[in-house]
Amino acid sequence: MKQWTWAACALLGAGFAFVSPVRAEEGVAKAPTAASRTVVEIKPDRIILMDVVLVGNRLIAVGERGFTLVSDDSGKSWRAVATPVDRTLTGVAFKDAKTGVAVGHGGSVVRTEDGGTTWTRVPLEEAGPDSLLGVVNLGGDHFVTYGAFGQYFDSVDGGRTWQKRMVLAEDFDRHISQVLPVGTSLLLVAESGTLARSDDGGTTWTALTSPYQGSYFGAMVTRSGALLVFGMRGNVYRTTDLGTTWQKIEVGTTASLMSGMQLEDGRVLLVGNIGLLAASKDDGQTLELRWSPAKKGFAALAEVSKQVVLVGETGVTLLDPAWLTDAAASAAK
Repeated sequence: MKQWTWAACALLGAGFAFVSPVRAEEGVAKAPTAASRTVVEIKPDRIILMDVVLVGNRLIAVGERGFTLVSDDSGKSWRAVATPVDRTLTGVAFKDAKTGVAVGHGGSVVRTEDGGTTWTRVPLEEAGPDSLLGVVNLGGDHFVTYGAFGQYFDSVDGGRTWQKRMVLAEDFDRHISQVLPVGTSLLLVAESGTLARSDDGGTTWTALTSPYQGSYFGAMVTRSGALLVFGMRGNVYRTTDLGTTWQKIEVGTTASLMSGMQLEDGRVLLVGNIGLLAASKDDGQTLELRWSPAKKGFAALAEVSKQVVLVGETGVTLLDPAWLTDAAASAAK
């Protein structure tokens, strides 16, 4: 679960191979309430962002006050797009280049059919005031959103309507951080060391024995099929048998890890609080630490045009993956 208390500020630091994002020339968007006629300028390094996805050649990031940022030039410039909600958006997923869903605090759900150019609100009264913490597309029109107090909703019509589902038991109330497709199965990670697996698309769930009793904030699967789960206090665990056995990966930090992906060059990259970047060249079996000099948290990442797009409490940051290698060489001297 992404649960930081942040103050947005500019990324500073000389000699660091991050490229400051160009401020969007079109970075002006109307506030969600059309009647107010308020115009707000959104700068890509002055907004807290919680998730980012690459949709075709377009990057779409979501964050505070219901705003999204869109880039059509690999992150060089961004424009703000308001949605009909004013609560923080925490997750976004697409089924194709046009149809997507974003979710967030206060049970907020919005959807788009034009690649994020415009958004419409989807009522989800069953979510009440509680936060939705993520959304995933399971193929075609099948979306799942999940979040606080065990909430889990299923949509089979592209996010137009949603059905609440039970996870593990009627009284399950752990905050769900992520639902991840792994082959033909689903993995669910949550607080209190909760791990669960579904082999029927989320209709039923089986609890997995967890190697850790603290909160998990994310998970990722590598191209080899290895699975990494990670979360509080720098805890990372790896499995190659979908949770039957686990290997603890020593990281050397107590900073929390929030998100991860495998880059085009095969390296695994995990990101987290206080500017943490943990890179692996061996499919997640070992991790080497790097730090953003600004010491500000990263929530999610994507890769486009041989660069990594990081989003978090300093908005958008672009990273040249070569820096990961250069930093390691410098540290070894």
